[in-house]
Amino acid sequence: MERVVIIVPSQGHDTGAFLSVAKTLSGHFYHHASIVKATVVRNTSTGSSSSVTFVKLDGSAFVWSRKPHLNRVVTISHGFSGAGQNLTYGDNTFGEGGGSQPWGSTANDGTLSTEGQTFWTSVGETMRPDGKIIILGCFMGRGAYGSNVAKVAHKSVYASTDLFGAGDTHTALKHIRAIELGSALKPLKRFDP
Repeated sequence: MERVVIIVPSQGHDTGAFLSVAKTLSGHFYHHASIVKATVVRNTSTGSSSSVTFVKLDGSAFVWSRKPHLNRVVTISHGFSGAGQNLTYGDNTFGEGGGSQPWGSTANDGTLSTEGQTFWTSVGETMRPDGKIIILGCFMGRGAYGSNVAKVAHKSVYASTDLFGAGDTHTALKHIRAIELGSALKPLKRFDP
């Protein structure tokens, strides 16, 4: 069976909806995917985000393997054009903007942060040669973010060029099914390495 990891944020708005979509994908589509909550850890000396930790639903730490075995990595979150996944949307803990995009650039130009380059490279290393990264959330396929993730991960990436209802189970399932059948429905777009 496919080996799939689904990443959802543990902070900010709509975390319950994202988790519900992840559970539906795991239970009814990918069958026993690993659901992992991403938590942005605040740097106490600067007050900014400094790292992201990953915990499975059973409370144990999730560690990315160096052995390529994953077929899919799916993220379900809010997004921001050119800045990647907003893992703390609406949480003012990390600044006045109400969010943290640790894997993208706050310049909104599609550039990956240093942490983003490290993260997506490590994700790509855990994946089989035919693996795919599916990024569910708004605007992460607009501009260069999706393309840059594909380049550093060396995997095909699917991301939305417009608004996307990542917290809606029907929407997520419809788009995942299409990808698994070989096509991307708008507003999702495929980016190749």
